Amino acid sequence: MLQHAISHARLMRESTDCVQSALKSPDLSEQLVARRILENPAIWSQWESEHSSLMRQVANCGVRRVQVAALKHATFRLIHGTALFKYLRCSEVRGDQRTQVMAHFRPGRSYDNAVVTEHNVYLRKACSYLCASHVGSDVVEDPAFLDPIHRYDELYAEYFSMYCNGLLNGQDGDSSDVALLPLVKKQLNEYRWAILDPRRAQPFLRRDAELRAPTGDTMRLPTLGSRPAARG
Repeated sequence: MLQHAISHARLMRESTDCVQSALKSPDLSEQLVARRILENPAIWSQWESEHSSLMRQVANCGVRRVQVAALKHATFRLIHGTALFKYLRCSEVRGDQRTQVMAHFRPGRSYDNAVVTEHNVYLRKACSYLCASHVGSDVVEDPAFLDPIHRYDELYAEYFSMYCNGLLNGQDGDSSDVALLPLVKKQLNEYRWAILDPRRAQPFLRRDAELRAPTGDTMRLPTLGSRPAARG
């Protein structure tokens, strides 16, 4: 793991290189985010300014250990900041319910304006998330930026979806999502602690990885009559 502090110039250089590399990423969503940021000079300029401020906060910590913690906190905020648009994109919520969600989180704006603004916010924060993950995993080489951060991202998306479903269903709807919110929030807090203090959290991370590992009972079985996949 990198031991010395990282300068703001290095953080920005690694970040801009990451955006360029994302254009060739095997992940199509990463490609799309990078392309949208790079193809519009105004969006690029705004992203660069916001990301520079974010990286300045990390660089100003001075000590590598404190920088890593600051980078993790910044990554949490980026995950939270992309949750609304990801929910709108991935959920089956349409029509008046989408309007209700936007009015709840972005009050005082017209629906169309709020969606356009949220999309632009999503692009910039998703791009910064790519860069923060790259710095954390490939430059700082902190393993927390691999599976634990990705798991936190998944859990937060689940939590956010449950919250919105409860918001839409109200008191007369299905209360199962609302009932599960405290449990998922507890899992989020556990993962947040594990990411910030991975050394002490090793037993928790190992246990959680074992619980999530596919077994003979949970692995998807081939459809009856289907041919097995060819091996290369």
